[in-house]
Amino acid sequence: MSMKKPLRQRDGQQWISDYLLKTTGRAVHHEGDGRNLPPQVKNIRMAEKYMTRAAENAERLAGEAEAAGDRLSARQLYRVASERYREAQHFCVPIVGPRKRELHGRLLECAVRLRSMAGYDIEPVEIPFEGKSLPALFHRAAGTTSAPAVLFMPGMDQTKENYPNPLDNEFGERGMHVLALDGPGQGESWLRGIHVTPESHAAAARAAFEHLASRPEVDEMRIGVYGRSFGSFWAFRAAASEPRFAACAGAVACFYWDRLTIFEESPIRFKQVFMEMSGIDDEDEFDRIAEGYTLQGHAERIRCPALMVTGEFDPLNPLEQTEAVFEAIAAPKELWIFEDEFHPLRSLEALGGRSVYSHVATWMKRALAGDIPGGHSRKTLIKKSGEGLFAAD
Repeated sequence: MSMKKPLRQRDGQQWISDYLLKTTGRAVHHEGDGRNLPPQVKNIRMAEKYMTRAAENAERLAGEAEAAGDRLSARQLYRVASERYREAQHFCVPIVGPRKRELHGRLLECAVRLRSMAGYDIEPVEIPFEGKSLPALFHRAAGTTSAPAVLFMPGMDQTKENYPNPLDNEFGERGMHVLALDGPGQGESWLRGIHVTPESHAAAARAAFEHLASRPEVDEMRIGVYGRSFGSFWAFRAAASEPRFAACAGAVACFYWDRLTIFEESPIRFKQVFMEMSGIDDEDEFDRIAEGYTLQGHAERIRCPALMVTGEFDPLNPLEQTEAVFEAIAAPKELWIFEDEFHPLRSLEALGGRSVYSHVATWMKRALAGDIPGGHSRKTLIKKSGEGLFAAD
C-alpha cells in the first residue's frame, strides 16, 4: 500500500494556517482585528462543527419567532442562520462531499424562509448555460417599470444568497433590480458539477445579460455588472467580453494583471478551494490554467464606465496590480483606495463604521443614468477620516 501525499506543494503548511486560526480566530484575512470564528475552533477541521451549531441555534430561534407570529424577528434570524450555514459549508473537510451538500441544502431552506418575509419580490430563475443552467435570484425593485438592473457576481465560492441582503438591499433602495448569480464553481452551480474556468464567468454573464434584457421590467440599455472579491475579476472580464453592459464595478479587489498572490502568497485555503471549484486535482495542470486569470489584454477592451475599489494594503491584490488594470482601461473610470485597509471592506473607519457597498450602489446608479462623463478618470486615496470619497473631480 502506498501512502497518499498532499495534492499541493503548500498543503504541508496546514499546521501554520491552523496555528493562525487558533490565535486570531480567522481562517483567512489575518490582518484584521477581532475573531470571526467561535473560540472553540482551534483548527480548520473544527470550524464546520461549531459554525453549524451556531447556524442551528439561529434557525431554531427563527422558527420559534415565526411560530409566535414575530415575523420581523424571524426574518432577521433566518438571515443569520443562512449566513452561518453558508460559512459552515465553506469550511467542510473534505471540501466537497455529502456534508457540504447537506449544509448547503440547509442554507437554501433558511434563505427560502427569509425570502418569504423579505417585503419585496425575490424570484428564483434559471439561466441557460452550455446545455445546463445556472441558478440565480432576481431581486425586483419595488414600484419601478423599465428600471436599470445589475448583475451581481459573488466572490470565489460565495453564493447568490449572500448578497444583496434582502433586509438591506442597497441597490433596490436606489431603484435598481439585481440578479445575483451562482456562476460556474459557485453555490448550487458547483454542486451541479459546473466548474470554473478563466473564461466561464464571462460566458455566464453574457447569458445572464440576455435574461435581464428579456425582462419587461428591465431597461436593457441600463444593465450593469458588479462583483465582489473574485467577483470583481469576473465582473471586469464580463464587461470586457460583453460590450452591452452599461457600467461595471468591483470592490474587495481581485484585479489581477500578472501576479496571482491569492494562490501562491496567501493562506493555502484559497488554492485548495479554487482547485475544487475548477474540478482539477493536479496542481501543475491548475497552475497552467490559472495563468488565464488575468485582466491583461481584457481591461483594454472595457468601454463602459468602470469603478474599482480596494484596500491600500490588500494582500490578495497588491495595489500595483490594481493600478496596472486601472491604467489599461480607456473608458471613464474611478479607483477608490481606502487608506490602511486590507481585503474586506466592511466596518470601515473611513465610512463611520459602515461598509463600502452602499457607495458602490450610488456610483452604479449614476453610471447607469449616464452621469459619468466621457474621458472621466479619477484615482483617490480615501483617508481614515473619510476625506476623499466626496472630493470634487
